[in-house]
Amino acid sequence: MIFSNSSKFRVYIGFVLKFCVVLTGVLWLASCQIFSKSELAIDEENTKTYQGRIVFKSPDQSFVTIFRWVGSDSVFELTLRDRLALGGVRLQGTDNQVTIEYSNGQKEEDVNLDDWIEENLGLALPFKELWKCFSLECKLIDDADTKEFDQYGRLEAFSSEQWAFLFSYEDSDKDSTNLKKLEMRKDDIEIRIFFTKFEN
Repeated sequence: MIFSNSSKFRVYIGFVLKFCVVLTGVLWLASCQIFSKSELAIDEENTKTYQGRIVFKSPDQSFVTIFRWVGSDSVFELTLRDRLALGGVRLQGTDNQVTIEYSNGQKEEDVNLDDWIEENLGLALPFKELWKCFSLECKLIDDADTKEFDQYGRLEAFSSEQWAFLFSYEDSDKDSTNLKKLEMRKDDIEIRIFFTKFEN
């Protein structure tokens, strides 16, 4: 009788554990679908895709967010999620018109992105131009105050608009311009962008 009850107990515990694992998977998958399907028309032949995480630190706040950027020409879509993928925000549009969608379903249209960033992060950030710099071709680099290059001739650092930019490349290929990390510093603010996917 003791052995029988013990067996039943183990079966019951196993069932509970399996249920928890399945439930966790379902919740995770559901959390990945927190935004509606994008209606943005992106040219697939000229698409740039970047994924990874952003670490932000300032005297007032610090956070880590997972990001996915897809864009072509002036059209882009940027999704930011927390580390558990339970909440986030999606920014999409063009250089002139941006829609922001939150994971709770709320939307803001015709948003001034520079004002939105300053309101939420408390800083002036060259946001739209920054993403163009991942391809190492942008106005910030062209107008840089100073530039430094690594031993392979790749841009390693530059300064612009009081921001210092530091690039790290994939070491496996000296000819590669795919970024592994980008660091941005201004006064006591530090932003580090780590890339897990880089398709330029």
